[in-house]
Amino acid sequence: MLDTKLTDLPDIKAPDLTFEELTQVLTTLRPLQRYSFCVEAQKEQDVEKLNRGFVRMLYNELSLEEVVSLYSASILMFVLREGGQVRPWHHRLELLNGIFNYSDTLKPTMIHYATVETLNNIKLISAEREYCYMYLLEAIPHILVSSDTGKMIALCLLRSVLADYSNSTIILNIYRNLWEVWEMIQLISQDTILKEWSLRKTYILVKTFSLIMASTALCSSNQGLKTAGYRGFDLPSGSSEFRIWFKSLKDRLDEKYKELKSKDGLMLVRFIEHNIIGHLKETANESMSDTGTEAVAETEKDTTA
Repeated sequence: MLDTKLTDLPDIKAPDLTFEELTQVLTTLRPLQRYSFCVEAQKEQDVEKLNRGFVRMLYNELSLEEVVSLYSASILMFVLREGGQVRPWHHRLELLNGIFNYSDTLKPTMIHYATVETLNNIKLISAEREYCYMYLLEAIPHILVSSDTGKMIALCLLRSVLADYSNSTIILNIYRNLWEVWEMIQLISQDTILKEWSLRKTYILVKTFSLIMASTALCSSNQGLKTAGYRGFDLPSGSSEFRIWFKSLKDRLDEKYKELKSKDGLMLVRFIEHNIIGHLKETANESMSDTGTEAVAETEKDTTA
């Protein structure tokens, strides 16, 4: 058993995003600072004035720089807490869905630019990279279902997180396929995860992979992206390797967190079991079932011939 410490188990959640932290990022978004409502709302700390102004912008013709700045602003507005209180759900989703539905551009260069700018802006929130990624993970499930453009940007953001954790170099921020994502994960040592990573960082890793897998190989709503020329929405033939790796990680984490008597840690173990291993088992069973059906059909042909 690897040595573990209770200090390895901070609360998984990131701290509530404050208005001051929101303003810290907004002041760097020059395309938005040209609007008087944005400057005034920041000074007045008026969240609703900001939200109304950003939503009104969507009814006008916006430059690419303005659209991409609003991507970042909408994510921050979505995760913002007012005095520890979550803003009304429809207010949070109105801007997020609106901006990611504003344009249906799926050009690789535009997706790359939007991904790089959005990720860099979100990283301005905190020096703690894990906090920034947790904020992203709160918004990304909604971005994934907002539009094809939103889905591709979200996949690229998730891919960038895994590239960071695996020290992989990305030249063009475009999702390619699940196997490429898997190759990044293989570069991460499980020993390092167990000995050095916080519970939060481990959660970010498995949550990121599960979101990518669920949105690509396990999702039937990718026809728009396929029509636009994107590929990689099928489960690779060697996906059994995914299950073996994650089962090994799950078993080792289970041992670690049972020893530490960590409820959060054991919840993470169950998350891996249900959201990654379970889906891979089902897919494998379906493949075996399909193979068996084909074999029976071939046998029947031979018998009747």
